[in-house]
Amino acid sequence: MGHKNETSRVTRIWNALSYKIGSTVARFPVLTIVLCLLLSAVMSIKLSLTEKVSAIDGYASDDSMSRHEFKAFQEFLDSDGPGITMAIMIRSKKENGSLLEENRLKEVVKVSDFVSTNFKMNVSGVEKNFNQFCRGFCQANEPVRQYYNGLQILGKNHTDGISKRIDLSYPTSNSFGRKFSLIPNFFGISMSSDGQHLNSSNLIVLYFRAERYPDWTTKSVKQWELRVRDHFAKEYSSDLIIVDVMSQTVVESEIVRAGLSLQPFLIVGFVIMSIFCTITTMFSAVYLYSQKATFNKVALSIIACVTPFMACGTAMGTLFFCGVTFSPIMCITPFLVLAISVDDSFLMLHAWNRLESWRTAPLDKPMREHMMGEVLVETGPAITISALTNMLAFTIGAITSPPEIRIFCYGNAAAIFMDMFYQATFYTACMTLLADTKDTEGVSEKTKRIQNKMSNVVGKFLKWYVSAISNVFISTAIVLVWAVFIGFAVLGLTRLHVELRPSKFFLKDSPMLYMDNLRTNEVVPYYTPVHVVVNNPGDLTNDTNVERLVELKEKLEHMPNAIGAPSTKFFLDDFVQYRSSFAEEIEMDVEEDDSVSEKSDIEQFLEWPEFSFWRGFMRFDNQSHPQNVTKFMFTTGFHGKDLKDWNRRGMLLKSWRGAVEEFHDDFNATVFTEDAFFLDMIDSIPTITWQTTLATFIFVSLVCFLFISDILTVLIVSVAILVTSVGVFGYLSLLGVTLDPVIMSIAIMCIGFSVDIPAHVAFHFYAAKAKSHASSHSQPSPHQVSDVSANSLSTTSSDSSISAPNSFETNLKFALASVGFPVIQAGVSTDFCALPLGFMELYMAKMFALSLTLCVSLSLIHGLIIIPALLSVQHHLVHAVKRVFRRSN
Repeated sequence: MGHKNETSRVTRIWNALSYKIGSTVARFPVLTIVLCLLLSAVMSIKLSLTEKVSAIDGYASDDSMSRHEFKAFQEFLDSDGPGITMAIMIRSKKENGSLLEENRLKEVVKVSDFVSTNFKMNVSGVEKNFNQFCRGFCQANEPVRQYYNGLQILGKNHTDGISKRIDLSYPTSNSFGRKFSLIPNFFGISMSSDGQHLNSSNLIVLYFRAERYPDWTTKSVKQWELRVRDHFAKEYSSDLIIVDVMSQTVVESEIVRAGLSLQPFLIVGFVIMSIFCTITTMFSAVYLYSQKATFNKVALSIIACVTPFMACGTAMGTLFFCGVTFSPIMCITPFLVLAISVDDSFLMLHAWNRLESWRTAPLDKPMREHMMGEVLVETGPAITISALTNMLAFTIGAITSPPEIRIFCYGNAAAIFMDMFYQATFYTACMTLLADTKDTEGVSEKTKRIQNKMSNVVGKFLKWYVSAISNVFISTAIVLVWAVFIGFAVLGLTRLHVELRPSKFFLKDSPMLYMDNLRTNEVVPYYTPVHVVVNNPGDLTNDTNVERLVELKEKLEHMPNAIGAPSTKFFLDDFVQYRSSFAEEIEMDVEEDDSVSEKSDIEQFLEWPEFSFWRGFMRFDNQSHPQNVTKFMFTTGFHGKDLKDWNRRGMLLKSWRGAVEEFHDDFNATVFTEDAFFLDMIDSIPTITWQTTLATFIFVSLVCFLFISDILTVLIVSVAILVTSVGVFGYLSLLGVTLDPVIMSIAIMCIGFSVDIPAHVAFHFYAAKAKSHASSHSQPSPHQVSDVSANSLSTTSSDSSISAPNSFETNLKFALASVGFPVIQAGVSTDFCALPLGFMELYMAKMFALSLTLCVSLSLIHGLIIIPALLSVQHHLVHAVKRVFRRSN
């Protein structure tokens, strides 16, 4: 009975399938190329026509509190989606100039009026300006207007009577009996000597918020906000003030611009990779395999760099056809796929050259078909392991990650799948037509001497290297140094912490950088509002219930960092005062006028001009004739220098939620703040990152086991993958990098990328090991399409018989001879591919460049040094244990 072939069943099935695909494609190469180009062209057109958008809330997880709170806030607004929410930040053009000077403040009021009257939206078929379509929050900028009017009146008539009726104190002013808070609008202030009035203000913020109408679309809302932004960025000019527009739409447009700025660097990366591929492929073919330098080799090198772009165009176009939206972070995908694809092309070209060097039969059409089948047999499993593990990494990442990262993962997984498909079809077809023969006619004697010398040098170096690393002392020393490397990596990992800054998503020339800095340093520390939506306020005529609601408000007003009552907008304060002050008058009106009796207290309250603005803060059972308040919202402010830090703001958000949760059973209240989507990531990012990394690592190891059924070899590869990922993050942390959404997506990428080179080396070592056992115990089967491996085994060793003491070195030599040069090509070319990203003034690009370079370099070291050393130590340990058992027996 013959010895069973030790290759795994999956590998044998995949070999047979690979041979069938390779030979079939080689039979119809032109048809294959045409079909692939047509598919790529159609999907790439869809890609180019897809709207490039971004969603800043897409970095919060699906089950985050911020999503529930946002939904409750939108329901309060009776909106199917976000309406207009925009802030205009105005500062003096003169450095340290005060906006309270009459001419500057007048210009600020003009800006408010211009935005309110000149930018229109279609409402039920009628074009209306902001003043006309605004419903609930139209008076957000009244404090600025009232303050300006007060200054005007006091400047012209500063009598005692007027002074008593107009009091422009800070934080609360009074104009003819109407109180208004200056806190939300005036920043960068200095106080007068009495400490009660403003002396100067360096920043004024205007707010424009409008609930969404049924016939509005998200696109029309964004266009309105961008029209305002574009006017002040491109058309507006003033010698007195500078106007900056900030909104979620503006932020997203700048993120999209940052993502799209990567596209020109794709051309740079393509050119660099094409040159590198051409030089190294030509060198390998001419000096290692004694072939001629031809144009075909140049063409195959360039096609190797074109294939990943075809894969990305097809994959993303297909995703967009399926309804997946664009994400700016997807602009990184072509760089990743380019690195993976070129690696696969190197393996295929190297396999062809090696097979061609052994060919003795004429290279007719059947032989070419057979050889292309053999090429895919030799490279197919390794390419598949690489592709499947990368796809698996990104698929798991898509399951566990927030929406924006999920889109990135979908795009990468789909692109890698399409790249594997095009490698097996398009690139195989191109190789069928263009791959050169070993014809050496026309090669000069000098070149032949160089070729022979180079071949001898490479052979001697490989023999020396394998012999050295097979030495137990050298391999043990390498493992000990590796252990020290792991120690420092773990140390760095323990120091990794979350740091969120929206500025990480913008280009260096983006105006958002200045606005974000201005907001962080001048606005947030002095006024950070929280909106509380009371979804079930109960009976507002019940004094006990009202007292409980007031208790909720006061709970927030007395928290650490709270500004207190001056910053609070709570309609019950005015309503309770209204009822107590006008109770007798209301009763007399009811007795005299029956129509008044039909109106509720709330309706009568809102009819007073000074109270009408509260309508936007309340929702009723009957909007036309309010009887009962079904929901209402109130706001209060917080301040403190420590709020500049996102982590401190995250703690503040938790305290808001904790305070409101105490009243949940009574009022079902929720909090809302625009920063919540980001703040929720502070806690979720570490958890999602380590869970995704661990799950990916486990499943990637299982995929390796399907193709490499030797448990010890799989264990070594798995450890190499894990250590590479830990090393990337550990040493990034030591370099000062912090955890954020970009780094979270890089974590998923690193698991996939760290598999490629170790998997290639380990699989070929395992294949050589399996084939050596098979060839020493049985005759090769005619259906065994990897007979080439047996040939290579005999040709890479001076001793054709594979005895036990020598088999390890023979197997390792075969593995390194098969993939050593291709993986070095792949590793160096990936570093070159990432190089252009490192020169971009964009955090996302720099982090991907640094991480990709570090990941691939560590992966290369593990594949060519660490894994051989671990295999050597394993080999010596196994033989030592066997010797001990023999002696004991």
